[in-house]
Formats: sequence, structure tokens, C-alpha cells
Amino acid sequence: MSPLSYNEPIIMRLIASRIQVLLDHAYDLLEKLDLPPWQEYKEAASAAFHDVRVATVSSCKFGHLTFRPVFILLGIILHCLAVVLQIILENSIYHGWRALKEFYFQMQMATIWFIRYQKSLSPSAIYAEVAVLAAVTTLWLLRRHVKKHRYYERTMAWYQVRKQKVLKRYNHFVDQVGKTSTFLALLLPHLLYFTFAAIIKRLLPWLVTYLATKTPLNAFIQYFHPLYCTFLIIGKSTQHLRTYKVVEADGNDKKTASKTTPSNVKRQQKQKAELEEIRKEVVDILKYWVVYAIIIATVRTGKLLPFVGHMFTVVGDNVAKGKRRQGMLSKLRFSSKFVEEISLVFFTWLRFMPSSVTGQEKSSLKGKGNSPIEIIYKKMSSFVKSAMSSSASLTNKAAGSHLGNGSMLSWCIGKLDFPLSILVLGRAISQETKQKVITTVTELSDLIPAAITLFVPGCSSYGVIYVSLVAPAFLSIKSCDEINKKSSNVDTMESKVNDASRFLRFWMIHALVTWVLDSFAPILAWVPFSTHAIWLLWAFLQLETTTRRIYGWFESEVEKPLDQTQTMQSVKRVIAALPSSVDSQKDSSSNEAQVEKSKKED
Repeated sequence: MSPLSYNEPIIMRLIASRIQVLLDHAYDLLEKLDLPPWQEYKEAASAAFHDVRVATVSSCKFGHLTFRPVFILLGIILHCLAVVLQIILENSIYHGWRALKEFYFQMQMATIWFIRYQKSLSPSAIYAEVAVLAAVTTLWLLRRHVKKHRYYERTMAWYQVRKQKVLKRYNHFVDQVGKTSTFLALLLPHLLYFTFAAIIKRLLPWLVTYLATKTPLNAFIQYFHPLYCTFLIIGKSTQHLRTYKVVEADGNDKKTASKTTPSNVKRQQKQKAELEEIRKEVVDILKYWVVYAIIIATVRTGKLLPFVGHMFTVVGDNVAKGKRRQGMLSKLRFSSKFVEEISLVFFTWLRFMPSSVTGQEKSSLKGKGNSPIEIIYKKMSSFVKSAMSSSASLTNKAAGSHLGNGSMLSWCIGKLDFPLSILVLGRAISQETKQKVITTVTELSDLIPAAITLFVPGCSSYGVIYVSLVAPAFLSIKSCDEINKKSSNVDTMESKVNDASRFLRFWMIHALVTWVLDSFAPILAWVPFSTHAIWLLWAFLQLETTTRRIYGWFESEVEKPLDQTQTMQSVKRVIAALPSSVDSQKDSSSNEAQVEKSKKED
């Protein structure tokens, strides 16, 4: 008997004991898990299924009650939409069918008419039609061919290359002329412009005459386009100032924020760049208005002079043709056609001629002021300054020697300061009113030389020219000189731009008032002391408060709807006050009824 067979019962008993231990542990685990009986588990599951079913039914009932009105409303809307779509579809089909029948009938009639018309044509007319059709087809095929082979792009590339070569030669020629004479180099673009204008006048005189006399191009260039630019610049500067004030107020509220943060530095740089652009635009348009005012003042003053006035008086073309039978002075008078042509050429040069033909500024010519506005402005501004200083010095001398070395303005302000201070202490006026009085006297001090003309018979018209054109031009020149002084301080530049915008507003008001006065000039010529009233009107418009108030009213009128403007309401009141035909018919009918009633009583 082998040892393995001898140990088999022992091994089996050992395995059986281990299995018994595992079973005991399993029974203990099941007792600890406390598994419910099958009957109890079955009853709990059936109760859970019942609760879920009841909850589902109640939820569905609640959703049905809640969303039933919405579903009913959607059903009504969809029903109405279906009805509308059905009506549209039926009408579309009906009208579409009628339209197709009408189109077929029209096409049939047009085809019959076309065939009959073609049969009625002569052979030459038919050949002409065929030629036109062939030309149109050829042009279309040529366009496709050009577009396919990119001939247009090649032509533009060739043009750019030739343009660069010509500009390079022109720049070289300007450099050579600049080495000889800087004045000739500066004068060269203007000589080219006037040479081109003379060639056009020589070759196409009818075109220049037509553009100058038969179209509003002249008035647009010298008057309406600058007014439009002025209006845009005023709006741009006003918007910039408002934005700057809002940002500055926000910065003052946030005192804990650092002023040297990158966002603040970037914002200041952007603001400074915008302000510099606005400053250049304000200076350019102010310079134009100065030049325009001096030209108009010169022409109007020349017309008032005894002997020179003949040259500034424009005559008609019929009168200009008969100059040979007139005197020497009459022959110097210009025709209206000639004046219009000269004005068109001159103001086109003044407004649109660039400082450089190539669009580049030569380093050797920088700072020379080569634009037409700069050239004429420099000459005229020095003349206006000298004239205003001479008139001021003559006024101070005429005031008497008791003023000493001081000016008449300081003497007047010194005399006004004490009584105004007494009125302020007595609370008759406020300190603000006193300051307004002093500011008004200061602003009107430049008009003292013109005030003398009011007391000289026949010279008040010169005073009107002085007040309406010369004095505002002088103040605009002073504003341009002040704003051209570059400053790193943004607040200072903002103040200068704001002061300069006052004169832009004045020139807008000046254009409107001038148009009104010119329209009523024949009537005002018969009114006594009308020039004195016009002088006072222009003096009143010179004040800064008046200018800003009137332009503010004008801006509010532009921004409002047309029916809500004061102008339209005033027109409606005037129209309502006029007698109408309905009222006259009512009056006549009432009168007839009274007559018939009186006849019946008789």
C-alpha cells in the first residue's frame, strides 16, 4: 500500500472541514446582510410600481392642464396660418395663371408687331440693325476675351510703371530747378496747372464757359463745399470734446487708478493724434474762410470806390460786346462770363490744388507753404494784421492824449470796472453779468474804427464791410496763429480747438445771414438807415455767446424731425393765419342764406 493512498482520507477530511468553514462564514455574512424575504421584497416592488404609475398619471394630468391653453392657441394660430396660406396659394395660382395668359398674349402681340415692323423696314435699315447687333455681340465677346486674358490688369500695370517713370523724371527736374531757384521749384506745380487751364480754354472754350455759367459748379466749389466741410469739422470737434470730457470725468472719479498705466497712455496717445488731425482740418478751413472773406471784402470795397468801381462792376455779355463805342474806363469793365470763368479756375486752384503734383513733399522744399491756401493766406494775413493795427493806433490817437501810453480798450475797461463793481456789491448785477459786460466790450473793441463810419454820411457801407468781413477775418487769423503754436498739453490744445471752432460757427452763420441780406437787398435799399441796422446786426453776431447760441439752435433744428422744428411750426402758423377758400365759401354761403331769409321776411 502506497503512502499516497494512505493519506487520501486525511486530505479529503481536511478539504471538507475547510468547505464547512467557508459555508459557515457565508451563512454569517448572509445573516449580517439582513436580506428580506422574497414575499416582503415582492410586496415592496409591487407598491413601488404602483406609486410610479400613479405619479406618472398625475404628472401627465398636470402637464395636460397646464399646456392645454398653449396647445389650443397654437392650434388656432396654425389654423389661421393654414387658411391664410391657402388663400395666398389660391390667389397666387389664380393671378399667376392670369399673368401667364396676359404675358403670352402680350408676347404674341409683340411678336406679330415686331414681324410686321421688320417687314416694313427698308433693306438699309435692316442692314443697320444687323450691324448694331453684330457690334453689340462683338463688344460682349471682346469683353470676355479681355477679361479672360487680363488685358485690363496688364494695361493698369503698364500705366503705373509709366506713371512712376514720369514722376521720377518730374522729381528729378524739380530737384534740378530747386538747386537753381527754390522759388521756381515752388512755382512749378502752379505754372503747370494754369498752363493746363489755358490749353483747355484754348481747345475747348465752350466746355469752360458751360461749366462756369450754366452749371452750379462754381458756387459748389467756392461756397457750398467749404460750408459742408465746415459743418463736418464742427461736428467732429464737438463730438471729440464731448468724448474727452466724459473720459476725463471717469478718470477723476477713479482716483485710485494710476495715470501711467498702459491703457491710459495708449488712450492719451490716440486722443492726441485725433486732436492733431482735427487741429489741421480746423486751421485749413479757417484759412480758406479768411482768404474768401478778404477777396469778397476787396471786391465790395472796390465797387464802392469812385473811379476804380467801374473795374469791379460786372456787366452782361451783350453790354460787353459794345465796349468799342464806350469810354476808356468803361472798356475796363469785365463781362459776367469772363468773371465766372476766372472764378472757376481760381477757386479750383485754391481749393483742390495740392502742394505737390506727385503727392510727396520734397525735403528741400518743406516748410515753404507751397499750397495755394498757404501762399495767399500768408500775404493776406500780414496785410489784414497791418491794417487792423493801423486802424487801432489811429483810434487810440483820435481818443486823445489823456490816455497816455495805455490803449483805449484798457482805459474803457478801467472806467467800467469801478461802477460794475459797485453794482455787484449792491447786488444789482451778478459777478457773471459783470464778466459778460467786460467780455462784450473786449470783443467789440476791434469794431471801434468801423463805428466811426456810422456818423460819416455815405461811409456806413465801408463799416459794414469792415464788421462783416475784415474784423472776423482778423479774429480768425489770430485764432489760427494761436492754434498753430504746438503744445504738448492736451487740455491747452482742446481749449484752442474749442476757441477756433467758434469762428467756424460764425462763418456758417455768416453764410446764412449773407444769403438772407442779399435776397432782401432790393427792399433794404429803400429802407432808411438800413446799413446802420445791418452794421449792428453784424456787430451782434460777432459776440461769442451769440454765435454759439445761434449755431446751437441751428444744430437742434437740423437734428429734429422736420415736423418738430421751430421753422416748420412757424410756417404752419403763418399758413393757418392766412384766409382759406373754405372760409370764403362759408362766408359767402352764410351771406346768401341771410339774403334769402331777409327776402322771405319781406
